[in-house]
Amino acid sequence: MFEAALKVGVAVVKAACGIWIGNPLAESAATTVTDIVREKVTGTREQRRLERRFAEIEESIAERMLGYLDHEFRGLAENEREAAVLAVADTFERAGLTDRTLFEQDLDPLYLERYLRAKVPRATRDLSAVAVALYDRVLPESCAYVMATLTTLPRFQAGAFTELLRRERLVLDHLEELLDRIPREEVRAGRERDAEAAFLTAYRRKAAERWDVLELFGTEAGTRRYPLSTAYLSLRVAGEWREEDLFDHEPLFPTGDLRVEQVLARHRRTFLRGPAGSGKTTLLRWVGVRAGQGDFPDPMSSWNGLVPFLVPLREYVGAPLPEPADLVRHTGRHLADQAPEGWATGVLARGRGIVLVDGVDELPGGEREAARRWLQGLIADFPDCRYVVTTRPGAASETWLETDGFVNAELQPLTDEDVRSFVHHWHEAVRGEVAEEAERTLLDRYETELTRKVLGRGHLRSIASTPLLCALLCALHRDRHTSLPRDRMEVYEAALTMLLKERDHQRGVPGVDLSRRELVLLLQELARWLIVNGSSDAPIATARRQIARALASMHHIAEEPEEVFGHLLVRSGLLQSPAVDRVSFLHRTFEEYLAAKAFVEEDSLPLLVRHAHDDQWHEVLVMAAGHASPAQREELVAGLLERADRVKSHRDRLLLAAFACLETSPQLARRLREEVEERVRSILPPRTKEHVHALTLVGESVLPLLAETPPKNARQAAKMIDTASLIGGPDSIPIIERALPFRGYGVFTAAQNAWEHNPTPELAEVLLEDTINTYGYAFPIRAEHLELAIANAPEVRRHFIRGRGDDTIEALTRVPKLSSLVLQAIMGEHWADVDLTPLHGMDSLRRFSVSWSSTTRSIAPLVGSPLTSLILNRPDLIKDIELLGDFVSLEEVGFERRLPKAPLNSVLPSQRLTEFRIRSHRRLTDLSCLTSIPDGVERLMIIHCPSLRDIEDLPSQESSLTHFSYYGEVDSTLDLTPLKELPLLENLQLSHTHLDTERTAKVLVSLPSVRRMETNHGTEPTRLPGWLRDMPNLEIVRVHGEGSVDLTELAGAEGLTIEIAKSERRTVIGAEGVEPSSRVAYERLPLLFTREHRRRRKWSY
Repeated sequence: MFEAALKVGVAVVKAACGIWIGNPLAESAATTVTDIVREKVTGTREQRRLERRFAEIEESIAERMLGYLDHEFRGLAENEREAAVLAVADTFERAGLTDRTLFEQDLDPLYLERYLRAKVPRATRDLSAVAVALYDRVLPESCAYVMATLTTLPRFQAGAFTELLRRERLVLDHLEELLDRIPREEVRAGRERDAEAAFLTAYRRKAAERWDVLELFGTEAGTRRYPLSTAYLSLRVAGEWREEDLFDHEPLFPTGDLRVEQVLARHRRTFLRGPAGSGKTTLLRWVGVRAGQGDFPDPMSSWNGLVPFLVPLREYVGAPLPEPADLVRHTGRHLADQAPEGWATGVLARGRGIVLVDGVDELPGGEREAARRWLQGLIADFPDCRYVVTTRPGAASETWLETDGFVNAELQPLTDEDVRSFVHHWHEAVRGEVAEEAERTLLDRYETELTRKVLGRGHLRSIASTPLLCALLCALHRDRHTSLPRDRMEVYEAALTMLLKERDHQRGVPGVDLSRRELVLLLQELARWLIVNGSSDAPIATARRQIARALASMHHIAEEPEEVFGHLLVRSGLLQSPAVDRVSFLHRTFEEYLAAKAFVEEDSLPLLVRHAHDDQWHEVLVMAAGHASPAQREELVAGLLERADRVKSHRDRLLLAAFACLETSPQLARRLREEVEERVRSILPPRTKEHVHALTLVGESVLPLLAETPPKNARQAAKMIDTASLIGGPDSIPIIERALPFRGYGVFTAAQNAWEHNPTPELAEVLLEDTINTYGYAFPIRAEHLELAIANAPEVRRHFIRGRGDDTIEALTRVPKLSSLVLQAIMGEHWADVDLTPLHGMDSLRRFSVSWSSTTRSIAPLVGSPLTSLILNRPDLIKDIELLGDFVSLEEVGFERRLPKAPLNSVLPSQRLTEFRIRSHRRLTDLSCLTSIPDGVERLMIIHCPSLRDIEDLPSQESSLTHFSYYGEVDSTLDLTPLKELPLLENLQLSHTHLDTERTAKVLVSLPSVRRMETNHGTEPTRLPGWLRDMPNLEIVRVHGEGSVDLTELAGAEGLTIEIAKSERRTVIGAEGVEPSSRVAYERLPLLFTREHRRRRKWSY
């Protein structure tokens, strides 16, 4: 059987090589890979080495084919399997790669498969029915192998075979990784291959291959493509969201910054805002790749099985936005022609789509409202899909999509830990492509040195605020042998120098005979055209004309425009072809930098001033100030101030634009600088996120102005803390300290973010103790900073610690009065086997939780503590879980992700528990565990358990159960009939999806004792159903969440109180129809949100 599989391997490699070199060599069945090698490579030694490498690839594919057959088709007879596999090999040999489309970019496996079937239509004529079914599986699998092999080969150009020899082992290793990640088609025994299933597999494979690319500036050949899925860095976002209180086990508490994956997992619709280079597009591509491969990690595992649709809005400037059927095109242009009719609409209608809308800011201002209406139309037609929309902040406010159920999330600057991780990821990715051991050793040294420099030098740390700038620092540090620029204008200039000319010279890569200055002039012309015309890309023909027009005035250049344009596209590392017939800059920041240079050189300063209020021109304007001469800079800044006086509607934005210009201005007349600062004082303290962003760009020179303008209220105080902490440095500490006394949720989250960004002894001294003791919110502290935190906040009795790896909690021995403790793994990390010994003898510890991806092996150190509440993640891993029986004061117990291996009656203490909870147990199918719990449970919570199908054992606690919660990620079709057997049930909390079913309605209207009904709908709009009025004794309906609430169907209801946690912008529809026969109460959260306040909620009616 191996010989037959090897023939497929040989055919796959031959096809990949034919496509790689762009020549239909495979047209003749007599041509072999050996013939290709000997035609292209002259040296005998090199020929033999390449032949061996290709032979290894052939054998690797053959082994995988055998594994695939053994796993999926073990029951088929050997001769049937062999016949089918040989027919696949024969199909490749007889087809011949003669279609020129095969050699264009954007080829996908399905197009290749259909091409082969059309060329050899009778390939299966001699096969049995079962062998034909196997052929229909092996052929698309082989086409996927062709694409994986093609992806690993270096770009075919002069020196490609030499490059392949230099990196031969790395190429094979990379191929193995790609083959491992190919999404598999589901095989269902006894069924013929379904056309829709086949297309879905092809689509997922193309998505995983197309978007799994991260361009790292400054590596081989200007840029090198690395697997995004391995080099991806999880980003932090800020927003207004709440999650279960880990200390007090009550439903609400603000969490401050989260990792973006946490936000996406919790919300169906996310509006993601972030500045240039902050990683928005990279994130959407990562989502697309993970969805294609079906391997989302926790906490996004519930997204596995969904289908990604990426919509780059830049491609729709001046054009109609896409219909559902058009969404396929962005994954593969051939796929769009091959999709079954109505396929995309069907996926979306079933709620299985992830719609990734990239770059609202890349549309001109006049087209954005149309984009919003288009998006609203999609949501109305397909409300159950996931949506993620990105923009730069200036293009759309945080409320732009709020009424459509989107949660707003702001990408945050990289923290020190993020920078450390990013630098490691960058160097690790480059090490993976380096064959020489000496170079790998050098990269190790570069990584260590760069991390130390960036985190230790203020000017470098301020530059490394986004993934783009951090990546450029990594590339320049390597390229310039550890020499680094001092500001971001120098970073961009050095990057251009590196990409355009120096690396080609250093590595002997041939190119057109142009100076770096001439290349920059040509790129400037293209960048200027794009900005003036409000476009992010251009038709290739238009781009060629712009280059030709610029070349016409450059009389020293002999090369033809076509040759020059080809060099810029292929070799500069700055341009890309996002579609077959279009060209754009690889990153918009370089477009803005070069356009700014062009405007300054042609003295178009009035044009810049005229567009200064337009967010699409903001970065161009700021960088133009850096390019300008002193006289030009004065003209530009003075023009902005003068226009701010004339155009009141844009006054703040124009003043901030002038102030932002100070960041890039190496020289400016003192008189003008002082005037700018004085004018900006009139809009201080900062009031919006746009203010904060503009001020932080300027840097430390802002701090004296902030010190002179203290905040007057909590909102201003929060923005003041944000600004000062993002700038950093010792002068920021007094500003933060002065803002902290203003009490409010915004101040708390700003303080939390400040600590996350800059956990220094100076900040700890002024911030930690006051903030943690004042508020009832959880304040996460990393285990590595625990010593520092305890030294500066010794009186804190409640700690929320996040750790990873070998982190310890030894420092807690110095907190003898510790009363509440939560241990939790850092997002994306594991904190396993945490040693709890430091907690031994803690006679004040009453509440303890080890949750998420943190675990412990022993709870023995907790024995003797007066614990009343205990939550344990993975109790099945705790070797002495039976010691729980000795915890005589326990009242509340929770288990996460699993239950103990032993029956609960042999694990839990014998005394009555008032509360029992199970959370995130994805394998929980029923509640039989309740039958072994001591009677007396009053509150039962089942949270994020989507596999629960049966609650028939719920009545085992009928004598005591008064509160039942079932929410989070749930099965909305669960039969709730057993609730009828709970005579004492007073409080019922359900996910809002349950309220939409008639089956639920029939059960709930028959519950005589329920007085309080709670539902959580997150950020999505919800409509409370009219049948709630038919629940016989219902008195209170409480609505958790942040989306709009429609009460229309409850108009005229008698005696109901509808409690709504009211955020500032939350929309409530139909409240006037409910009153006066019922009433609507809006919760006003107290400033000091402690447990005591939580029990005495404040309401206004």
